[in-house]
Amino acid sequence: MISVESVALGDPRARALWEEQQSEIEGRYGEADHAADFADHMAPGDLLASFLATDAGGEPVGTGLVRWSPYPTGAGSVEVKRLFVRPQHRGHGHSRVIMGAIERAAWRAGAVRIVLETGNEQPEAIALYRRIGYGEFPQFGPYLGDPRSVCFVKELPARVLVFNGTMGAGKTSIMEAAYGLLADAGAHVAQIDADFLCEAQPAAANDRFNERLLFANLAAVAPNYRNAGIGLFLLARPVEDPRGRDDFARAFGHSVAGPAQVAIVRLEASEATRQSRLQEREPADFYEAFAKARTGELAASIAELDLDDAVVWNDVVDNQDRDRYEVAREVLAAVDWWVAGAEPLG
Repeated sequence: MISVESVALGDPRARALWEEQQSEIEGRYGEADHAADFADHMAPGDLLASFLATDAGGEPVGTGLVRWSPYPTGAGSVEVKRLFVRPQHRGHGHSRVIMGAIERAAWRAGAVRIVLETGNEQPEAIALYRRIGYGEFPQFGPYLGDPRSVCFVKELPARVLVFNGTMGAGKTSIMEAAYGLLADAGAHVAQIDADFLCEAQPAAANDRFNERLLFANLAAVAPNYRNAGIGLFLLARPVEDPRGRDDFARAFGHSVAGPAQVAIVRLEASEATRQSRLQEREPADFYEAFAKARTGELAASIAELDLDDAVVWNDVVDNQDRDRYEVAREVLAAVDWWVAGAEPLG
């Protein structure tokens, strides 16, 4: 049983293990990795996380590091470095546990793929990567043309967070705040006000709110985002169809990585708060003719379906709206996305 923690790049325990790794590589290949000091020359913002694994007694037993790839491996790629477990601790699945922490860090940051390099004199490493879903990848960066190098890749599924709720619940406002928190932290994230992708007239007779048009449009643009290296998606959209989660998963799916991982959070606000917001933001005729009645109808429909992973209150407190960044943090925490100020991105 080991514990894996995120540590500073200069952590002396991790650095000592890196030195042990280099000695082992020198023994296998006749020379050490001349790029062993890469960590001292990384550009600001490249590091996602450096991990240290310790046993029950606190003894360091392994390391792993993940950074945004500095090589032409495709936008949104991260690279694994310094995966190492001390020889006396091997055979217990520790490398798999460390790789799990690395993959979680990459996924939370919005990476779309993980790349790494190992050598043909490390058959145990090659076997590990294949077991956990990695396929061979063209050589890149300093490994180009090296007959000893074997490179691997794993495509990551997109991660989608849907801000559900009725009219006036604050979906777009809270989505924008969450986007700001994640973007400021360096995550690869996009926000989409889904209503704009299906506002078209006339609507189909059996598709009042253009749901089919929405998901066709999302499926059409999702590859563009992935090609740009974006792995996290925030969407503001009421979810009224029981198939909604699956529809979002398919729209942002990938032929290799599979369907997107979808979380749905419902924002709630009192009837009085919603009516006040709608009256303030909507033209008088639209408010009276549609929005005033629709907010209650939609709230009841969403509540009855109960598709949400969490419900977060976004009402007026002491005659003022709650701080939208506070609400956004609650939403991210509720579905185990990264929470600004609470922990490192990894």
